[in-house]
Amino acid sequence: MTAKQEWAANWQLPLLAMLGIAGAATFGYSSGVFMEQMTREFGWSRAQFSAAFTVQMVLGLIVMPFLGRLVDRIGPRRIGLAGIGLYTLAFSALGLANGTIWQWWLLGAVQAVGVAFITNPVWLSSVIPRFHASRGLALAVSLAGIGVATLIWPNIAAFGIQHLGWRLTFPAMAVLWAVIMLPFAWFCLVDPPAIEVPAETAEATAPKSDYLRALRSRTAICLALAGGIFASVTYGIILNLVPMLQAQGMTLTAAAGLTSIMGIFVIGGRIATGYLLDRLPTRPLSIAVFALPVIVCLVLWVFPGNSIAIMVAVALLGLATGSETDVVVYMIAQRFGRDIFATVLAVIMSVFALLAATGPLLAGSIFDQYDSYEPYLMIGIPLALLATLCIALVPDRPVAGADAAVTV
Repeated sequence: MTAKQEWAANWQLPLLAMLGIAGAATFGYSSGVFMEQMTREFGWSRAQFSAAFTVQMVLGLIVMPFLGRLVDRIGPRRIGLAGIGLYTLAFSALGLANGTIWQWWLLGAVQAVGVAFITNPVWLSSVIPRFHASRGLALAVSLAGIGVATLIWPNIAAFGIQHLGWRLTFPAMAVLWAVIMLPFAWFCLVDPPAIEVPAETAEATAPKSDYLRALRSRTAICLALAGGIFASVTYGIILNLVPMLQAQGMTLTAAAGLTSIMGIFVIGGRIATGYLLDRLPTRPLSIAVFALPVIVCLVLWVFPGNSIAIMVAVALLGLATGSETDVVVYMIAQRFGRDIFATVLAVIMSVFALLAATGPLLAGSIFDQYDSYEPYLMIGIPLALLATLCIALVPDRPVAGADAAVTV
């Protein structure tokens, strides 16, 4: 089918994936709003609060690969529908925090299990097989859920904390998402087609035994390291952006509002990158995307407290966050067979999660020790350059079972 025909037949799937991914990112993009309130009330350090995110990422490293294999075996529909209810309960439970740090980390672990059932492999497994001519744009719309999360969750969290208190805000946010998501998923979420894609579309199906060899390939290793290091730098900034701006004199509402502006650039970056991925060679585009956090760290470090510089940094951070996952998922879809797509994506995302967890923890620890985020921004520059090098080292050729007629 042409790109227009693909969208006419399957437009609801990228939109559903966008909303699902936005829900999975609720904690990641709202926790900074809760941080100030909860650390002050319970006497926690910011590193202790952020360690809940670390617990989630480490547990995700264990859960996600199994979840990916399950999606490949039974399809995403049953997993996604069950995951909506499970995640709503798990996220709501965060409001039960009683000040015991171990209990907070345990709640974070429970939430990590819930979020595993509504992450990218679940939603994208339904999108990928139905888009070929316009795959980049379909992925961009799907992954724009991160931009939606960045745009809405900080503001909703700030509003909820001011009017309901932080405890009730957790279940309120979860239920709001579930009420919108559950009927949409019930009617629209479908499993991948069982029929084999015709050879002329260059979408060959890899043997299931190939997934272990695929995961050991240079392609998978480079993508995992590039995305993980990138996420470590950017998540460290994103999850501490609200308290970082509050430390510079902004109110909670103003800081959350400025952070939410990033969501507009996340969405714009995703759509633009998806459009370009369907039309330009992947390698130079990916290198440009992965170099953006270098500029973000430099601007925030060299121009602290400058409102114009902060807006530029937030915009570039949004563009970077909006484009990075597009590039990685597009490369996975190019280079690996359809029936191992969810498995490979889940494993690579697990590595993302593990490395991403170090960013907020490191940023919080540095602030607790130096009362400043500047040392973290200095460290972020060489790390972002390393991520750029890793993405540049991804081989041009597809891995066993992937599309053979893709130009990179």
